[in-house]
Amino acid sequence: MRKILKKCCLLVIMLVAFKSYTFSQSKTRIITDLGGRKVEIPSKINTVFVDKHCAMLVYSVAPEMAVNYVFKVSDAAKQYLPKDYYENKPYTDGAAEEIIKLHPDIVFMADELSPLIIDKANKMQAKVNIPVVLLEMNMFKYKEDLAFLGDILGKQKEANVISDFVKTYLDKIQELAKQIPEKDKLKIYYAEGPNGLNTDPSGSKHSQIIDFVGATNVAKVGIVPGMGMSQASMEQVLIWQPEIILVWTGNAEHLVTYNYVTTDPLWSKIDAVKKNQVYQIPWLPFGWFDRPPGTNRIIGCIWTANLLYPNIYKFDMVKVTQEYFQKFYHFNLSEADAKKLLNPKPIL
Repeated sequence: MRKILKKCCLLVIMLVAFKSYTFSQSKTRIITDLGGRKVEIPSKINTVFVDKHCAMLVYSVAPEMAVNYVFKVSDAAKQYLPKDYYENKPYTDGAAEEIIKLHPDIVFMADELSPLIIDKANKMQAKVNIPVVLLEMNMFKYKEDLAFLGDILGKQKEANVISDFVKTYLDKIQELAKQIPEKDKLKIYYAEGPNGLNTDPSGSKHSQIIDFVGATNVAKVGIVPGMGMSQASMEQVLIWQPEIILVWTGNAEHLVTYNYVTTDPLWSKIDAVKKNQVYQIPWLPFGWFDRPPGTNRIIGCIWTANLLYPNIYKFDMVKVTQEYFQKFYHFNLSEADAKKLLNPKPIL
């Protein structure tokens, strides 16, 4: 009897050991990405390809893993970024041929989830014969994205650091925003384009911060898919009469849009302009509000909340900015540089 038991125990041990060995030797695993797609990926990820919509998220967790960069980084921006973000990496817009040439372990794509983006991911995977993994581009979903990334890349610790920052600041903003009475919500116009007459209304991924902090986006125009920038007219802005104008510019330090809005005679009829309530959104190393609509929006959300409602969102913006740069860009920002970035001055 003892011999039989001994043999049975030995057999169980051998079976467990065999299963453990088999599992440890498995080179792939099946995951469900955030688009609900089943994707077979390598068990160990060393290199990843990123698109414009997920680059900032992946860089914050593992910049060394990215084989490409997707933003043309200006010399001004390079002052505030580690070299991992742009050095010895090709700039590519995500063409299939470029992805194949770089042969990453997986490809990350992100956007607002829809059947269209899911189909796009499936087609790209078929073209490049490399696993394509979908992330979700949504300010309300950063924690889910980060937990998923941490697991996929084996970077749970790094992802948790970023997630804790989101919980500390964005969760707080989201909770306080719910408490702002409708009558107290500030009316905001988001000015884009050279003359300020492009904008993005509520519901657009490009203006999500306005709703997030508890303000009212006055623009009543249709949403333009993709790059956004719906057309508005001066007559419409006069009717909307925003209390505050937030300005994006595509011309870096020359701040073409800001200069136009604050000096043009027609814009001078707007209350926000009359009362000097026009604010240039910080833009280094990437726009703080939008373009790309990535994790750069996190510091932009905190900046916007504090700007609009300083009595509700009582943040020390210099310290928060330094903390953000250290955790998201892996860059130690000085107090002087934080103040400089927080208060961009136009070159007239």
